[in-house]
Amino acid sequence: MLTTCPGVKERDLPVFRHLISPEGRIWGTEEVAARVFGATELLARRGVEPGTRVMMGGANSAEWIVDLLALIHLDASVVLADHRATPSQLSRIRAQARVALEIGDGTGDAVVPRPVSDTAVVPDMAAWARRQDAAISWSSGTTGSPKGIVRSGRSILDNLALSAERMGYRPDDVFLPVLPYSHQYGLSLVLCWWLGGGTLVVYGPTTRLDRALAVGVEHGLSVVDAAPSTYYSLLNVLDHRPALAEALKTVRAWCVGGAPLGRNLAARFHARTGRHLLDGYGATEVGNIALASPADPVGCGTPLPGVVVEVYDDHGRRLPSGRLGELVVRTDGLMTGHLGADGEVVPVVSSVYRTGDIGLLDDAGRVFPVGRKHAVHRDGHTLYPDRLAERAESAGAQTEVVAVPDERLGSRLVFVIADPDEHGPVHWKRVLRSVLARYEQPDHIVVLPALPLTSTGKPDLAVLEKIAMTSLHASHRTTVGLTASGSTASTTGYRIPFESRVDALRAVRRYVADNEDAVMQILTEISPHHTVRAEIRAFLATLDGAEEEILRVRPGRVPRTAVCMPSNIPLYSYALYLLVASLYSEHITFRPSSEIQSQVERLHALLAPVHGLPIKLFELSQRKFVTGPVREVDLIVFTGNYSNAETIREGLAEDQLFLFFGRGINPVVIAPDADMVRAAHDVTNIRLYNSGQDCFGPDVVFAPKGRTEHFVDALSAELASLRFGQNSDPAADYGPIFYDSALVNCSDYLVRHARRIRHGGRIDLPSRRIEPTVLLWGFDDKMPLEEMFAPVFNVVTYPSARLLRERLSSPFFSERALGAMVYGNDPETVKVLAKRHQTCVNHTLLDAEDGNRPFGGFGMRANYLSYGGERHAQPLLMSQAVAQHLPAAAPVPVGVKCPK
Repeated sequence: MLTTCPGVKERDLPVFRHLISPEGRIWGTEEVAARVFGATELLARRGVEPGTRVMMGGANSAEWIVDLLALIHLDASVVLADHRATPSQLSRIRAQARVALEIGDGTGDAVVPRPVSDTAVVPDMAAWARRQDAAISWSSGTTGSPKGIVRSGRSILDNLALSAERMGYRPDDVFLPVLPYSHQYGLSLVLCWWLGGGTLVVYGPTTRLDRALAVGVEHGLSVVDAAPSTYYSLLNVLDHRPALAEALKTVRAWCVGGAPLGRNLAARFHARTGRHLLDGYGATEVGNIALASPADPVGCGTPLPGVVVEVYDDHGRRLPSGRLGELVVRTDGLMTGHLGADGEVVPVVSSVYRTGDIGLLDDAGRVFPVGRKHAVHRDGHTLYPDRLAERAESAGAQTEVVAVPDERLGSRLVFVIADPDEHGPVHWKRVLRSVLARYEQPDHIVVLPALPLTSTGKPDLAVLEKIAMTSLHASHRTTVGLTASGSTASTTGYRIPFESRVDALRAVRRYVADNEDAVMQILTEISPHHTVRAEIRAFLATLDGAEEEILRVRPGRVPRTAVCMPSNIPLYSYALYLLVASLYSEHITFRPSSEIQSQVERLHALLAPVHGLPIKLFELSQRKFVTGPVREVDLIVFTGNYSNAETIREGLAEDQLFLFFGRGINPVVIAPDADMVRAAHDVTNIRLYNSGQDCFGPDVVFAPKGRTEHFVDALSAELASLRFGQNSDPAADYGPIFYDSALVNCSDYLVRHARRIRHGGRIDLPSRRIEPTVLLWGFDDKMPLEEMFAPVFNVVTYPSARLLRERLSSPFFSERALGAMVYGNDPETVKVLAKRHQTCVNHTLLDAEDGNRPFGGFGMRANYLSYGGERHAQPLLMSQAVAQHLPAAAPVPVGVKCPK
């Protein structure tokens, strides 16, 4: 039997242990034991004896593991050092730890396996288990210089026995730790393998992840451990090698640690593999603290037996479950002490360890770490950067938050976001508004393809701080002086025409933010709860950007404006066409769409007393609105059908500016190498926005021949997981169809094309439910491209990119060009689409829309402006159109006062 230390639970397990090198070379049980025995003899000849401090500074390798086991057999004190440490860091470790011998890459003599009569006693861990300085490792240094952490052999081995029992490790397991062995997490996996038996696949510093996985799969891979950053890479590998995902079904435990696991990554992994990431919480000073197991995959699971985790506030008061505070650990397995400057151990006398991490416990005692405790202060609020990063991650932003000291604000928050798809800061600023309070919003955003990482897979805080400081200072240099504090006057002499109304917009913004329920009650009559929440966020974001928009675009004063409002998104439209426009238009008259007239009237009644602006609702018919107020104004905005827009335009004078906001086909193109799961997810989100009742919804999705079935299957699986419910239900993914015409048109469409239906197709008239429906078409089929306000997905198989580009360049698509989306790598198709469409790559039009920027395409039936008898199809922004086409609306110079 394997010799273990006192307190380690003996298990009736065979001692078969195999090592597999990154090249696929297999060392069987006897060879491993023989190499360990040979290494023990060699090290003993080099003077290693009980208590000798030996530094292991090499990278992951089978030889590293052999040397570790040999040192344990010799009862040495193992000093662990990262192989990527700088020479000065290694020199400091040698001096402080009083290292007598160093084992590094290529520094030792080759160990020739020798026959061993009894491999079961190699190594003998009994003496090492009693050693108080059995292992010396180094803290991460996130709160200062790294400290030498000294742990006893017994605390290490006892902790590993409890960890193995929690995780249900078996002697036939095949382990792949994608971690540095020189750190607590990696070391624990190596020793768990040796203590319990099984096969260990070595992951070296130059090993490709896909290759290591493939080697593991060949031998029945069952347990994988890695940092969160590795799982982001793994998802990319699976996207490019879908066959590997099937092969990896042998893995029963996907474990993660070393850094907080974000909810978005966990959800993406579960959606892609059907398996949970099993999170763990540990520390160099303690070892493993809490582990989520396959039987209980929630959070980081409960603490290990004998370990107590509590949460305390800044005043030392213990907090109940659900409350965020500092995590405090009580255990007899705490480190022996710190390594003093002279190399002696400074003992720790308490069994209480204040982690310096923030987190919480749930009612079942599960641990949910968030990150480091570092609190910063901004505008009178106490904030935790790691908590903000966690919430940003929940919105899909892999983020690190860096706090930069600021004399006036206390701190400026720089959000560094990893985004391989290269969405800009404006996109992420909109996304973050949905999960962060106003006082938590970033002062500056930096977008990188990937976060800089340390050797353990954790974000490199030192590098991040440099990036934050550099980018923040550069941003400050380019933006300082845009506006004076408390003034809307720019340094170039421009002043917002009705600057006193800025306060009115701020008042409306505060009111809506503080009274969401009142707004929600009106809007959920026509839209699902989650759509209304998104609309409120867009409304607030547009008002937040209003001053900057006007100062950037510089429109002049417009005496009178008339607006025909759309039949959906009433709150967002109220901001776009009325409130922001009031900053440069003296009087505004608007008419609601008859389909949502009641809701718009109540919304206006709710907000008008708050802003008190000259915005007047016209209650009569569209014909009377067009023949009345529209004839007398300088600026007309119309949203609706192209034919109606043309009728109105024909009756206008040449000096009236007319803006038409229509609809487009909004095609989605799936390239052959696209992530089908992600594409299906995004297509679902935009097509089902407002239960399908939105003009951004794509009328057609083009999928490549050979992968169409894969996409349709992914889309169908996504749709099958959705929940129907009433609009007031926050958990509902889609709700009833509000518009009678949409219900009728969709019913007729599905009846006519029933044989094309691949998923869904059911309609329940009493509940007004249209089940999300997928129809599949051939490239040469005569598919009617009819816009429907309904959750209908028309998928068309395209035979080649060349033929697809020809179709997308046809007059039919060109004159309806508004937006387009491409998933995967197809730059030529993107180039073709971008000539006339607002084109998004690997994200949706909803992600790209910014209420303070021009939006749309170059299709005349999608949107245009008309002035002086000429039409111009182009992306539109009201203020920009005024600045460019209304010469009578001269900019207001500084010093000139305008009435409210």
